[in-house]
Amino acid sequence: MVRMTAPAPARPYTADEFLHMPENEGAELVDGRIVAVPMGSISSWIGGELLFLVRSFLQSNDLGWVFPQETGMTIWPDRPGHVRKPDLVFVRKGRLPGGRPPAGWLTVVPDLVVEVVSPGDEIEGFETKLDEYRAAGIPLNWVIYPGTRRAHVLGANRPRTEIAPDGILDGEDVLPGFTCKLAGLFAAAERAD
Repeated sequence: MVRMTAPAPARPYTADEFLHMPENEGAELVDGRIVAVPMGSISSWIGGELLFLVRSFLQSNDLGWVFPQETGMTIWPDRPGHVRKPDLVFVRKGRLPGGRPPAGWLTVVPDLVVEVVSPGDEIEGFETKLDEYRAAGIPLNWVIYPGTRRAHVLGANRPRTEIAPDGILDGEDVLPGFTCKLAGLFAAAERAD
């Protein structure tokens, strides 16, 4: 699948302009340019299932806020035309200004982001996004690979590690007490077919 990029504007768009554009749905703003983010149905379903699991966990553990895909982040102060939209975002309680989600993009560096790899994701662009998350200081990133039934865990101050298909995603000190068996997540996706 070819990643579609909107024609370059006469000048780069700002994150605020992008927020009010209908083109922002299913797209990110990369240094002022609108870039479509293709999403496969299995990848989307896995992201939604993980959102459900984290949200359910948070009902009994008031640890913070979880946001779905299409929640944009503008956490790079030196890049006013940059908005990324992970498949899941978690921000610990007490970190959002005013104690609640903003009306626009998230401007607080999240504590956890999740990316679920889709068939249309280009490796180079995807790795660039992960590097940006590290540089922004996001402590915990989960990258889920439906094709291989594996996941990678990385973050601002840690090397990338791989979780085997029979392994467990662990919230560690970011989401203490939260765990998710990868095998169960992928099995649920197969039952959804």
